[in-house]
Amino acid sequence: MSLDEDVRNEYRKKITIASMEPFLAAINMRADKKCQFLDDNRLCDIQARFGHEYLCYTCMVYPRSFSNINGEIEVFLELSCEAAARLVLFEQNIMRFENTLLESPNPIHCNHAMDAEKYTSAKNASDIFWKLRTFSIVIAQGRKYRLQQRLLIIGIFIKQIDMLISSGQDEKVANMADKFLERFNTGFYDALIEQSLSAVDLEINFILGILKDLEAKGNASLNKYISQAREGLCIPSAGSELPDGFGDNYQRYFDTYFADKEHILENYIVNHIFSDGFPFNYLYVNSIIKNYKELLIKYNLVKFLLVGVCRYHMKFDKSKAAECVSSFSRSFDHHRGGALIIN
Repeated sequence: MSLDEDVRNEYRKKITIASMEPFLAAINMRADKKCQFLDDNRLCDIQARFGHEYLCYTCMVYPRSFSNINGEIEVFLELSCEAAARLVLFEQNIMRFENTLLESPNPIHCNHAMDAEKYTSAKNASDIFWKLRTFSIVIAQGRKYRLQQRLLIIGIFIKQIDMLISSGQDEKVANMADKFLERFNTGFYDALIEQSLSAVDLEINFILGILKDLEAKGNASLNKYISQAREGLCIPSAGSELPDGFGDNYQRYFDTYFADKEHILENYIVNHIFSDGFPFNYLYVNSIIKNYKELLIKYNLVKFLLVGVCRYHMKFDKSKAAECVSSFSRSFDHHRGGALIIN
């Protein structure tokens, strides 16, 4: 099927053709960063008028995204889509993964490719990757601990694994993972967790520095939530000190709105681990430490925004939470590494 000349001319004004062989094009975004093909109801004008067969490949599969992990195809949902964010974040049961036969009438194009051999010289590089990824997900979902505590344990594990890989002792990685998991299940880390200190003020000052850079990029939707979070948490303008007692208040607000909703942040973390190939990564090929830092920073950013927005509205609102995370994901996750550079 083909479009008549008037429609083709109308649509050509909304795209930039980069190459005809192979055919590559980009949609010209509006001033508010929205797609020009969205109608007044924020629905796709192309699909509404002509059906999904006329959509480009990216729009046809979105919010699904495909990755090639050690030669195997994986599919996950991009949280930059609000509907996908709601499906992923608000599921109270522990997130599960399925092996299935993937059928598609169209060729599958992978957005990312990750080869474990780039991280380790071990002959069983793929097995090592799966061991580390499975361990990370199991710990992230270990609900007998608070999520911040689980991330601390993952951090300790990643540091020791990095030391093994850096010193050429890759063959010991699998045994180390088993040892950590056994200790986790028997409460070995309880004393360490109780002794750990949370430097909330330093954490928030660091987060505010990143958010300041984000605000300058002009993402109107995300900036709205950054502004609400600042106001809700009574955070002054850049350059001013945090108010006295901020750390205690911040923890109290978190407990007020998320004591029974930590699964939201847990699901964000697990989705990140799966979609980014953690603890390996598409961006930081030479450092799983940097990959862990990225995970931790994103967790703290999302936590800060959600707590602040809840405080601003004086209630937890699913719709606002999903839109907030979706706006954040469009800036950080949708273009891997595009907004967050770890030193």
